[in-house]
Order: sequence, then structure tokens, then C-alpha cells
Amino acid sequence: MNEEPRGRLYQDSEFEFDEFNGLKIERLIVCEIPETNEPILVYIKMENKNWHQYFLDAGIGFWENWDKIDIDDDSYNFIDITDKLKVKNKIIIKINCEPELNNSRITLELEHNKKIILKCTKPEIFDSECELIVI
Repeated sequence: MNEEPRGRLYQDSEFEFDEFNGLKIERLIVCEIPETNEPILVYIKMENKNWHQYFLDAGIGFWENWDKIDIDDDSYNFIDITDKLKVKNKIIIKINCEPELNNSRITLELEHNKKIILKCTKPEIFDSECELIVI
């Protein structure tokens, strides 16, 4: 694309990523553990941008830009959820990570008050399993 990958951009319990504000989502892919269907990575491709990925680990949020994604690992399920969540061409309003009890959550706010949230299923338990919810 038109940008060079920059690696890890955020690794914290609180951050705001504003580079995608006002841009349209092209694809959203979740990397899941097959045995539990727990999402461990979320890949996002925006118009005119490289692939980015985000995830939660050790109670904090991570946001990274590695340019390409590797979805050929048979150890995980890679699921394109773009159509299922009806987010193709939806505009990002805001992306942020914020503390939630003993962990963090990453929220993508879209147009028309839709939100995609990556959070711990039990935020009171440090580093508990994750889930991806849409509200």
C-alpha cells in the first residue's frame, strides 16, 4: 500500500488510535483458538491502508501494523467476519483501548452507533479469555 509497516504502535491499558477515523473498513478477520473459539488476534484492513492487527494480552491492549498478515497457520482458525458483522465500507468514528477492571478492552466505534469490542469474558480475572462482541 502507500505506507511502510511500523510494527507495534501501542502496548498499554489506555490509548486512542486515530489514523483510521473517517475511513472505511475493507476486511475484518479474526484469528481464533480452534478448541475454544477464543479470538486471539483481530486483523483489520482499511481503505488505502496496510493490514493492522490488535489483541489483548497480560491485561493490556496492543495495536500493530505489520503490513501483511499470515493466515496459513493450521493451528488456528482464521475467520473473515466482514460480511457476518455487516461492516464492509462502514466508517470508523473512533478506536480506543481503556481499562476494564483487571484488564483492558479495545473498542471500534463505527457510524450509526455500532461498536465492535474486544474484551475479556471475565474482566475481574486478570488475563482471562477474550471475546469479540458487537453492540
